[in-house]
Amino acid sequence: MTTLNVAVIGAGPAGLTLAKLLQRAFIKCNVFERDVDRHAKNRGGCLDLHTDSGQLALKEAGLLEEFKKLVRPEGETLRIFSSNGTILMDESRGEPGRPGEFADRPEIDRTQLRDLMLDSLAPGTVHFNSKLVKIHTQENSKLTLVFDNHEKPDFDLVVGADGAWSKVRPSISDTEPFYSGIAGLDCRISDVDAKHPNLSAHVGQGMCLNLGSNKGLMCQRNGDGTVQLYAFARVPVDWFSASGIDPTHPDARRQVVDALYPEYSDLQKALVLDSDPDTVGRQLYMLPVGFQWSHNPRITLIGDAAHLMNPFAGVGVNVAMKDSLELAHAIMGEGTGKDSSLLSERLVKFEVDMWARAKKNAEATVMYQDLFFHERGGIAMVEYFAKRREEEQRSQSNGAKNS
Repeated sequence: MTTLNVAVIGAGPAGLTLAKLLQRAFIKCNVFERDVDRHAKNRGGCLDLHTDSGQLALKEAGLLEEFKKLVRPEGETLRIFSSNGTILMDESRGEPGRPGEFADRPEIDRTQLRDLMLDSLAPGTVHFNSKLVKIHTQENSKLTLVFDNHEKPDFDLVVGADGAWSKVRPSISDTEPFYSGIAGLDCRISDVDAKHPNLSAHVGQGMCLNLGSNKGLMCQRNGDGTVQLYAFARVPVDWFSASGIDPTHPDARRQVVDALYPEYSDLQKALVLDSDPDTVGRQLYMLPVGFQWSHNPRITLIGDAAHLMNPFAGVGVNVAMKDSLELAHAIMGEGTGKDSSLLSERLVKFEVDMWARAKKNAEATVMYQDLFFHERGGIAMVEYFAKRREEEQRSQSNGAKNS
């Protein structure tokens, strides 16, 4: 196994987790990332890592204790407001909130997690400024990676961990992501405590959802003093162009608020209007639920490259890191027994298991998307959580009686 040469495309959580696990097993691994360096601007909010997936992968990678030093447990709380500013649910005040399955999911900033993982790898593992163009099969069946500025030959296995628009995926499938029906503005409020204390108080220390009919202002407190904000709604794929809104223009904030959120309170509108001017337009894409591909013994996919789903169930990064953990086990041959001695056979089992796990989580994501963007706004989500709590309590009560 020490002679196996693995290439990982993409230095996100999935790719870096896999690289770390393989290095701990003394398996040669290189990561290729299109960003010019580790400091390339990386937007996005916090991530909550689950005990049975993201945290489990970090534990096996030897990084769990360092992770715990960086997390913000207070970031786990959730507030839900109606479109007129009425509070519907507030976990930070000790009110009944989500069921117990949401417990122990501490938040960490994306950049903190990435830095933790980058710093844990052997020097020279990650090759930045490496934009993959295609994969070429050599006469000896090994693979050459063709980048826009160089080539790297002689890989035994290439793992696509390169996200939604993966450059590895076309080597094994013609399937492409499709528009999910959700789009809007990606905003950020810098130094929120000092500059906008009223908005800071409204958002709180965790996540704050301001949900109207088929739309919402979804806020997330970050550890760096900022609030990440998504002003998203159910709109056609050409909504920005049809509305004449340039999402990168400072006027976009006012135009989006006027077009989508006229009934929201002034304070809620200020979440968008007082955000930083460098907004980004987002259209959310997904892969078909249950997406699979024909097995290739030298190429596989993990993370968003394998099962792109929207963020509304909060499972994407956890599923991706679980992929990395299970793929590392397959490469190392752990727990496979004599019947799966060949790497290709182990990869087949890994992919079949991953597809089943991804399908389950993608179905949950679609369900939660329909709650985030419900015609009854936040009331539908609060009612759903209440129903789940009742089911959980009933199950616990029945279990106690049976024991």
